[in-house]
Amino acid sequence: MKTLLTRAFSGAVYVILIWGSIIWGPFAFGILFLFFLILSLLEFYKLALKAGFKPEKFTFLSVGIFLYLLVLLYSWDYLAPASLLLSLLLLFLIFIVELFRKETKPFGNIGFSVLGLIYIVIPLSVINLLFYPGLNLSVPYKEILYGFFILIWVNDILAYLTGTLFGKHKLFNSISPNKTWEGSIGGAVFSVAGAYVLSLFFHELNILEWTGLAFIIIIFGTFGDLFESMLKRNLDLKDSGSIMPGHGGVLDRLDSILFAAPFVFIYFAFVINQ
Repeated sequence: MKTLLTRAFSGAVYVILIWGSIIWGPFAFGILFLFFLILSLLEFYKLALKAGFKPEKFTFLSVGIFLYLLVLLYSWDYLAPASLLLSLLLLFLIFIVELFRKETKPFGNIGFSVLGLIYIVIPLSVINLLFYPGLNLSVPYKEILYGFFILIWVNDILAYLTGTLFGKHKLFNSISPNKTWEGSIGGAVFSVAGAYVLSLFFHELNILEWTGLAFIIIIFGTFGDLFESMLKRNLDLKDSGSIMPGHGGVLDRLDSILFAAPFVFIYFAFVINQ
């Protein structure tokens, strides 16, 4: 019971932080996710050490933070789109720095660094652009972000509950023995129902568009959960960290978001806005 209360309390704090930052606007949201980004990169760095690699910590963190800030400032309409090309140059810093180190696994160090940037920095950067789903940087749409997070949480929570109550058939036993088909289907059903409810209150999207968003979150949110489980299982870890009592690390909370956010952005950029 105590564990459940601890989990509920830390989960509530997490939700309040995100919800409050959306209410405050793009600046508060961007700063909050910068904080999440730094914590996530530190957790990922520890995973790299656990795997036997040793990326250059300062370079890894600096490049990740700078890449995030480039996209964030662009999302606030402070930078031109061409400035995002600087991100390509920053990636080469990781290669160059490794030349001057005397590590025994340079390719592994580079690989883990680049993986961390792709897996963490790109999604958490792109999520700021969901404030402006039409890429009209002068008009933020808070409702889109509300809907995104509601569907993420509905899918995660209801998949867990239905899986706990009715789960019998393993979804991916070799990676995540606790996940079941029943849980995934339950999460999907409630997410689609959630999309319908969202369409009644948030009219920025119609019912079909909200449903499309729900399916993207169902599919790629599940992949994100499984990918993080694969990393932890390979390293014989239960959680990526311990900063959130009852939940583990920041990566444990963001795993669905990290995979879903880029595909949701693509959905808005190339489907909704066409």
